[in-house]
Amino acid sequence: MVVVQDHPISLIRGYTIKQGSAKSFYGQQGYLLLHKAQEYGDVLTLPEFLQVLYLDSFQGPLAEIPFTLQTEEIVGKSKAGNSVAIVVHGQGLLTPERISKGIIIEEADKDGFFDHGLTKTESGRGQFALPLYDAEIWTLLEGQILPIFSYPEFKRISNLPQHYAVVRDFHPRTELPSGNQFLSTLAVIPRVVSLAGGLENLEQCVEMLTIHGLRKIQYSHPLHDIDLEQPQGRFIEAQGIHNLFYSFRQMDGPARFISVREENMEEKFDKEVVVEVS
Repeated sequence: MVVVQDHPISLIRGYTIKQGSAKSFYGQQGYLLLHKAQEYGDVLTLPEFLQVLYLDSFQGPLAEIPFTLQTEEIVGKSKAGNSVAIVVHGQGLLTPERISKGIIIEEADKDGFFDHGLTKTESGRGQFALPLYDAEIWTLLEGQILPIFSYPEFKRISNLPQHYAVVRDFHPRTELPSGNQFLSTLAVIPRVVSLAGGLENLEQCVEMLTIHGLRKIQYSHPLHDIDLEQPQGRFIEAQGIHNLFYSFRQMDGPARFISVREENMEEKFDKEVVVEVS
């Protein structure tokens, strides 16, 4: 069953603030929900969702309910064999069709039961990312799916497209560990800056969270335990203002995507800055 819910939102489009309504699609099969959300309209990425929260002063239901965003975290290797992490804002490799095909493996186990095809640690503990192929990673890195920037390029660009990807060198031992982390620490972490859509976006979030009395938030990811030889991808989820960068997304589990139609959004004018000309 799919639960559809309406949400009033304000959203930044270019240099314009628009106000209207969005719909969220909630249920147990994430790939099906993503398909329905894409059919309805433009599925929000994490940077867009953070802007929605900021314009709403990080208050209300959207700041409390977990939302799965169309921001992908992809880990794999370049053609040169270097480990890379790619943050994709928009649809990259994790399409509904690719997820549905990847969840079930083709062969039954020794007891005749089909296992899911999602990733595990070497000890067999489930991590639930979608296994990918090297060729898929290379296609993404070559910019054939959407524009891709190196992390240094990304930091320099002030006018980014709506959908794009950011690639950085990946070394698990240098990634900040999961746990409660100071906001000031997160603000200088390349992974977090990439997920937030840039330093300006992240600084706005930190400012608003500080106003709400927060000095730390939960920071959760599985990057210290993954198999570097297995390319993989997962979605990012915002689990309320206390855990905005959650990446333990179970790719065969429940999700809630939020989607907006442009025709349902109107320009929002601040009455204090409207000048009447006689």
